[in-house]
Amino acid sequence: MKPILMKDIAKETGFSINTVSRALRNDSRLSDKTRKLICETAEKLGYINNSLASNMRLKHSKIIGVITADSSNPFFAEVVRGIEATAKNYNYNILLVNTSENPEEEKHYVKLFCSRHVDGLLIVPVYEDVSLLKLYSRIDIPYLFLGRVIKGVENHSILHSDYESQIEVVDGLIKKGHRRILYLKGPDNASNTYTRLSGYKDSLIKHNIKVRNHFILPTKGHIEDGYAAINKAINKGLRFTAICCFNDLVAMGVLKSLKENNFEVPQEIEVFGFDNLKISQFMQPSISTVDVPKYALGCEAVHQLMSHIEDGELEYKLKNLNTRLIYRESSLK
Repeated sequence: MKPILMKDIAKETGFSINTVSRALRNDSRLSDKTRKLICETAEKLGYINNSLASNMRLKHSKIIGVITADSSNPFFAEVVRGIEATAKNYNYNILLVNTSENPEEEKHYVKLFCSRHVDGLLIVPVYEDVSLLKLYSRIDIPYLFLGRVIKGVENHSILHSDYESQIEVVDGLIKKGHRRILYLKGPDNASNTYTRLSGYKDSLIKHNIKVRNHFILPTKGHIEDGYAAINKAINKGLRFTAICCFNDLVAMGVLKSLKENNFEVPQEIEVFGFDNLKISQFMQPSISTVDVPKYALGCEAVHQLMSHIEDGELEYKLKNLNTRLIYRESSLK
């Protein structure tokens, strides 16, 4: 889909391109009615203001806009480290913002960065928002998604093997005799929540184990969520012998709850995380997990983005980075 231009707004409203330009700059010499009509039409059509677009075709800003989903999660800090280090090698700087998994914030920052003349965008996107798909189909600067996808523009993503790794984790637990395995899923607006959950379900199905919906517990991906979810499960009387967690933060909360409820880990209940945060190896017990190459994800994202910045005709291709399982004290060998 082609980007919306000022001439499209002019055609829609009946005003000249010059008047449209003045309205979008909030020129006070125009009437409030005219400015309001033009700005509302621009919003309806999906126009993104880039006031120096013509200049940017001749000169790069040397800035990459980075939009993360949750600045409180150490996972993203490690990804950003890789982005920043690699960007410096290209003599680029980054501008970093956080959406807190809010699609409206994401839209705001995408539009802001486009208007501030960044050369490209690296984004951890919110999942399944139709207005976001419409926005991304219209922007005219290179962009990539990190660790997640948006349906319709999947080829802009650099992923890691979430599905395959989650299957491997659950397969391993089943081979050790576990049949009552809880799964603590992640936030609803993260695409990898569903990828990892699918891996859990498909492993159970493959081994002819019934998928119990009440064994799938919601979290938002934070420590306190894991703690609250297991406390609730125990209070409900759920019987389980293993727990798979959306990420290591959730697993940390799980361990605290199990300890307070006098369960031995891993002798009575095995716990598996995901992401391999640095702190996970220092927990008591240390957390078995899936190692996601966070720093490498950031590095690879910059390399790919620079290729698209240098060649605007380069085809986008979805890429998958390999993961590996790490066994520590929270699970039996």
